[in-house]
This record gives sequence, structure tokens and C-alpha cells, in this order.
Amino acid sequence: MEGLPRTVIHFLLLFCIVCKYLASDLEATQKATLKIDASPKLARKIPDTLLGVFFEEMGRGGAGGLWAELVSNKGFEAGGPNTPSNIDPWLIIGDESSIFVDTDCTSCFSRNIVALRMEVLCNDFPAGGVGIYNPGFWGMNIEDGKTYNLVMYVKSAETVPLTVSLTSSDGLQNLASVAIMVAGKSKWVKVEQKMVAKGTNRTSRLQITSKKKGVVWFDQISLMPADTYKGHGFCDELVSMLLDLKPRFLRFPGGCFLQGGWLRNTFRWRESIGPWEERPGHFGDCWNYWTDDGLGYFEFLQVPDSLF
Repeated sequence: MEGLPRTVIHFLLLFCIVCKYLASDLEATQKATLKIDASPKLARKIPDTLLGVFFEEMGRGGAGGLWAELVSNKGFEAGGPNTPSNIDPWLIIGDESSIFVDTDCTSCFSRNIVALRMEVLCNDFPAGGVGIYNPGFWGMNIEDGKTYNLVMYVKSAETVPLTVSLTSSDGLQNLASVAIMVAGKSKWVKVEQKMVAKGTNRTSRLQITSKKKGVVWFDQISLMPADTYKGHGFCDELVSMLLDLKPRFLRFPGGCFLQGGWLRNTFRWRESIGPWEERPGHFGDCWNYWTDDGLGYFEFLQVPDSLF
């Protein structure tokens, strides 16, 4: 180290001492042991209030699951307030030469302005007529002897007879039917009917048919089982399963569903209360499907009333 200043030599020696100290300290830390006494005398009971359930609208767990609504996209607004809107999964009965459907902004609901316009083009009809149908979320589970509550809004400039039916997925098995006469006053009319099933089919559909040439508008078409849990609108079987879990709390309405990938797609509780026909719904961009928020904040608050 000849030629090196004394201060540099002192610094190097100090640096070596510090490194040696840190190394020995690290070695000592690595050899540390932790003793845990798990004997029963020191045990602490986990509070039963810690165990609950977490619900999120994902994979159709709400609409199409816990919520008993059978019609998917009942307001024809899965594409939002713009037209032409996404009417999936609604489909037509007949071909393009006999029926034409599109959407416009003529609804009677200020917060849900989209309605479906159905124009019957033909004079010669097949046996069951032409029209539209909805297969629900997974196919509608219709059970023999059970009652289903139908609600829909309809208008026409001319008097038009309609038939609303619950059928098998191919339309060949008729489980229930009601005849409806639409008064030709060009005013929206609320139609309410009870449909009693005369057979069972796990993959049924709701269909609306006509045998008269003309134009009819539809909006907010709902079909609910009459026997929901405590009349709150929840599937009786699924709520019973939740009851069996004996949860002490319920967290809702979700995680990613609540916040959304984009701010415009967040769950806004104020828009999920009030008459279901006036709830604008929103697109759940994390799980990539539209929800009409028929299962809203008020309905969520009724779940604890059922569980606890």
C-alpha cells in the first residue's frame, strides 16, 4: 500500500470491518428460530361473525342465477340508449319475407328510451303465426303446474291480436298460452297476465306471435315465477342453499363488477332503485355482458332479510 494516503487506508480498513459485521449479523439472522405454542390452553375462538358470503354479478350469477327473472334483455337495450340496439338473444319466428324487426327510441320510459318495432309483412301465415322469441339466459326452466307472471308494454296504431306462449326451444311443445288484444290507439299499454304451465321443459322459451299484418311495438317484457323466495324475486332453491351456509354477513354488489374497468361502467346504486322499467342498466365491462339492474340495491338489501 506504499504511496496510498493514510486516510484512504483507514477508510478501506473501516469498510472491511463494516462488511464483516454485516455478514456476521446476516448469518445470525438466518439462524434465528421461531417457536409457536399451539396448545389448546392458548387458543382463541374465531368469531362466527367473520364467516359470510360475497356476491358478485359475474357469470350470470345474479341475472340468470340468484335473481328469478327469466327474460334476458327484457328492455332491448343491451347496446345502451343508441339505435340500432343489441337485442340479443331475441330472435324472430318466420323469415325475412314475413317479418322485420328493428329498434327505435319511442319507448314510454324516459330512462329506457329504446323499444322493439315488429312489422308483420305477410298475409299468409304458418300455423303458429310469426313473431319473436326469447330463450332466456340458459333456456327457461318451466315446471308443470307452476304460475309465471308476465308483464310487458305494447302499442300499435291498429287493433292487433297477439298470442304469448311458453314453448319448448323448438316451439313444438306448448306449455302455456294467453291471448292478448292490443287496442289500436298508438298508446303504450301495460299488459299483465298469469301463465300456468301444463308441462315441464328445462330449456323453454317465451314467444310472442301474430297472424295479422301490421306494426307492433314492444318494451320491458318480464316473466317471473310466482313462487320466488318470500316474494322478493329471488330463486327459492338458490336462496335455500345460501341459508344452509348460515352466513353472518353478505357483501355485495361485487368487486370488479362494482368498480368497472372504465368509470362509465361502474355500478351506480341510485340508478338501480325505483321501478324496474326505469332502471337504465349498464354494461359490466369486466365480465363483458349487459345487466338491466332489475337486481338492484333495494333487492340486495332484501337478501339479508331472507338470510338472517
